[in-house]
Amino acid sequence: MLALVLPAAVALWCPQAGAQPAQRLPAQPPTADALPVPPPVAPTIPVAPPPGAAPPGGAPATPPAGAAPPSGAPATPPAGATSGTPAATPDAPPATVAPSAVAGPGAPAASTSPAGAAPSSAAPPAAAAPSPARSAAAPSADEPPFQLAIGRLVLSPLVLVQAQAVPYVGEDAFLQAGDVAEGQGFRLRRARVGFAGRLAGYVPFAISGELAGGADGSARLSEAWIGYAHFPFANLYFGAHDVPFSRSAMAGAGEGALIERPLAVRAMAPSRQVGLHVEGHFRGRAFSYFAGMFNGFQRSDQFFAGYVENAASFGNRFDHIAYVARLATEPLGPLPRSVQDLAVSRLRVGAGASYFFSDGGTRDIHGIGADVLVQAAGAHALAELLWNQSDPESTPTQPLGQLAPVTSIGLVGEVGYFVRRIKLGVSARFEWLDPNLDLLDETDSWALTAGASYHFIDNTLKAQADFTHRQERHGVPLDNDAVALQLQLNL
Repeated sequence: MLALVLPAAVALWCPQAGAQPAQRLPAQPPTADALPVPPPVAPTIPVAPPPGAAPPGGAPATPPAGAAPPSGAPATPPAGATSGTPAATPDAPPATVAPSAVAGPGAPAASTSPAGAAPSSAAPPAAAAPSPARSAAAPSADEPPFQLAIGRLVLSPLVLVQAQAVPYVGEDAFLQAGDVAEGQGFRLRRARVGFAGRLAGYVPFAISGELAGGADGSARLSEAWIGYAHFPFANLYFGAHDVPFSRSAMAGAGEGALIERPLAVRAMAPSRQVGLHVEGHFRGRAFSYFAGMFNGFQRSDQFFAGYVENAASFGNRFDHIAYVARLATEPLGPLPRSVQDLAVSRLRVGAGASYFFSDGGTRDIHGIGADVLVQAAGAHALAELLWNQSDPESTPTQPLGQLAPVTSIGLVGEVGYFVRRIKLGVSARFEWLDPNLDLLDETDSWALTAGASYHFIDNTLKAQADFTHRQERHGVPLDNDAVALQLQLNL
């Protein structure tokens, strides 16, 4: 076309440039000759370069699926992604509910406390942290069954409902003596609700309350704490939370093989208090330490009523300060929070030794504890020793019925086996108790508890049945045996 138009244009505007008169342009340009068709060539199969490698010829390498392309170009969604759905970025993942393994069964947990190296700022937020001072777990075992991720915040519900039926109980059974009930009927043992979470990968927190926790059925605070778990060797937790003393107490109310914790643990472990503690874990929990300060522990004058859980709504008014230390080891790998071996796992062993001193306003109390838990192929064996010595103050800050020093000791031994194929576990526990070594009375006793548990959904939903026989070693024999049934929901 240009070959026809240019000479004509030159001839029209510059007649002196050519001797020939201007010719009329054709109405249609001439048809171009067909291009020759090259002979077919056998196709070759290109060899794809390894991911990230530059292809021959200097062309830029194709980024791997899901990676952000250079210069702000939109990333190609990975295969299988829905067209038009934006890809989640590490800093702002979409709000989704992500089910995961139930805490306790074989899945190991996210460090018994939320210990472990914190992910970098470019990583997606970690799973919601379990309660601090737990003697559990490896990095995925204690993850809650349900999680909600919103940006860099991960939330999970905390729900513990334990509904009990007592078809048989002895006439001398008494709640303040540690018995499960005082008469035949039904009991709402716990109705706990709240939530736990983790912010930016290394700030765990939790808050929950007992909806029927008081003696009159009133609600009360169960736990409320904030942590800083950025370094595995020094994680800090502050608020109302578990005191790192006694493995059975740290395992959680819904994590036991039997319906209730051991009598000795309920009577001699301080449970939840307000304070702070630091803990560190090394070499996959082959060695762990705990050290903390709490408000001074208040003991009930009734031995089996144990320690008062101090929510400190009015601060620390009467009880000064308590100091706690614990050393623990799990040399064959982290243990889950559940006492039962629901994962039917390889051999795992955990051992710990604990000490506390409560410089209280009414009593000075020393406590020592030692515990061992072994799990293997569905079987578990637990042993605990607890020792308390309570010395009344000469000028107590609160009314006190104790007039002389009291030394108490408790021994616990438990064995059990879980048959994963039929979701059934059986356990037996023996306890030996002496609330006051200087007295011989009916509080000196031993107790044998045997029970079975059927796990509908791992440790989340289970039904339990226990029979407890208590035998007084001195004083008047009491009719306080009991049969208890329980249905538990534990999120």
